[in-house]
Amino acid sequence: MSRKIFDLINKFTTVTIGEYACLEQKLRVTPFERTENFIEIGQQNRILGFLDKGLLRSYYYDEEGKEITTAFIEEGAFFSELNSYQSDQPSERAIEALERSDIFILTEEDLKEVRASISNWSVFERKYYELILKEKVNFQRKLYSGSKKEAYQLFVDTYGQAAQYAPRQYIASFLGMTPFTLSRIKL
Repeated sequence: MSRKIFDLINKFTTVTIGEYACLEQKLRVTPFERTENFIEIGQQNRILGFLDKGLLRSYYYDEEGKEITTAFIEEGAFFSELNSYQSDQPSERAIEALERSDIFILTEEDLKEVRASISNWSVFERKYYELILKEKVNFQRKLYSGSKKEAYQLFVDTYGQAAQYAPRQYIASFLGMTPFTLSRIKL
């Protein structure tokens, strides 16, 4: 199993070797090929992923059928289509592999057992989600308060892996600009 998971959890709380062994038993690595979806639009999400290797994006279609990228998920992060997971509603977004990716998966049942077996798991979840939310809010605030060039630089600084490997049209969509505008900024 990936050392990245253990290191990430330990940034937020302590987990014993025995508790970590319990988590390790539950995690299953699943490879995803480029363009393969972790979750489809309309599918109910019942799993949590940890991206060990690769790059993902979250997207939806607007009223005009235009694809809108809402997030990039880089290596070393837990992720899910959280709204669907928490509400038991069909997902309004898809999560797609932008390159071959290895994802450790925890099912809903696995998570129940992990929560019961790891005393500090709820502390980890709360602190991790708080950090993700804080980073997202700060990113969005900075994104819309500067110029297009500053927005792109913020993206590069925040999402180094995505800036290097994600297709330009997805980056442009995420930043709320056209691929043409993004090309002009990058010159």
